[in-house]
Amino acid sequence: MNFRRIYITLLALIVVGVGCSDGFLEINPQQSVSNEEALLTLQDYEAAITGAYNILSSSNYYGRYFVLVPDVMADDVKQNSQANRAKEYAEYVAFEEHFITEGMWATIYSGISAVNAIINAPKPDIAASLDDEYNQLIGEAHALRGQMYFDLVRLYGQHYTYTTDASHLGVPIVLETDEESEPVRNTVAEVYNQVISDLTTSIGLMQPTTRNGNTATLSSWAAKALLARVYLYQEDWANAEAMADDVIENGPYQLVSNANYVASWSDDFDAESIFEISMTESDNRGSDALGRMYIESGYGDYLPSDDLYSLIPAGDVRQQLFIVDGNLSGDYAPFRLNKYPSTTGLDNTIVIRLSELYLIRAEAAAMQADTNPSKNAIAQSDVTTIRQRGEPGQAPVVATGQALRDEIALERRIELAYEGQRLWDLMRKKQDMVRTQCTSTIPAACSVSYPNDRFVLPIPANEQDANPNIQPNPGY
Repeated sequence: MNFRRIYITLLALIVVGVGCSDGFLEINPQQSVSNEEALLTLQDYEAAITGAYNILSSSNYYGRYFVLVPDVMADDVKQNSQANRAKEYAEYVAFEEHFITEGMWATIYSGISAVNAIINAPKPDIAASLDDEYNQLIGEAHALRGQMYFDLVRLYGQHYTYTTDASHLGVPIVLETDEESEPVRNTVAEVYNQVISDLTTSIGLMQPTTRNGNTATLSSWAAKALLARVYLYQEDWANAEAMADDVIENGPYQLVSNANYVASWSDDFDAESIFEISMTESDNRGSDALGRMYIESGYGDYLPSDDLYSLIPAGDVRQQLFIVDGNLSGDYAPFRLNKYPSTTGLDNTIVIRLSELYLIRAEAAAMQADTNPSKNAIAQSDVTTIRQRGEPGQAPVVATGQALRDEIALERRIELAYEGQRLWDLMRKKQDMVRTQCTSTIPAACSVSYPNDRFVLPIPANEQDANPNIQPNPGY
């Protein structure tokens, strides 16, 4: 990995380009100074961390492709007839030179380089009374680094239990920017350990409330929620349950009501939001926004599958996130997705929200119930809470064993649809990807068996060219 030196301006982190040879952050040296010189005050740290958050809003990250690609590779999305953006991923014919795999790798590593500079900078000479504010900013940098590595390892490495000890290849862990560095890929286990270390460190540094009063920045509660998700993917059921339980029972969040559920997808920072990426007038992705890949007034490249809609109980408010488009016909009819309805790209991107914490706690409890039957009641209650929020008349869930776990998986599929998680749920459950309603132009993409090399993205060609030590992913 051929790093270039990271610069941070005195006023902000300014991303002016992505180098095609190595894909990492470039800052115009005429507008910048080294981080040791730049990070002298808390205002400098705030400007730098703001730059790091801005990287998350990129269309190569939470602005579009990081959420879109895992969903178009899964079974809840069908291609529209004119689909072309990300089509190679939907059809499982992606390649190492593809702009999306190169763009996501470069963007996320540029974010890691940015927060590394913040974490590694010498502590400024500030009054002791400002230590809490300083610690908050350093905590946010650790939490962001943990989240970024978790995102990278899910994109470019197989899921945690793909091997019994997670010894398969993940992504390179780089904690200090070195322009001469050419690291090898760490194992998935090592990447997860780094993610957990960063998130745990951040919890000890951050405050329970955010700096700016909304959930566009991180708090200790947000780090706990993200850590609950990591533990779930790791199949550390006890820690996943404990962390989710803490957030649900003690955090400042509330589930959005049935009556407000649909409207909440047009609102920013609702009561359920734990962490979301802000898309303001100045930094939204416009035509490159995630929602425009689905809505009729955008590109409309992808459509929700009818079979997912059929799984939602009649009268469930979540059916209202599907709208009938009379212009669609044949296999493409009848629905459009309306979860991201803004025509100008102003929908914030949800990273994690309270309903997912209920489903994390439910799954983690259910997975422990065979040896501790008292966990059944926790899992049943949590999945019932989410199901009855969708349709209050639904009967409480009383299943146990595999039937209970199936109910939870179904509820995850409905509740978290089109939030970029479906493919990873299939992978960690070691399930095939089968499109009941398939509109792919390549028949082989209608059913992809587990395990499969192509459930993960290729390591970018430009990264392999720049770093002779980087190992490619098999199958590409």
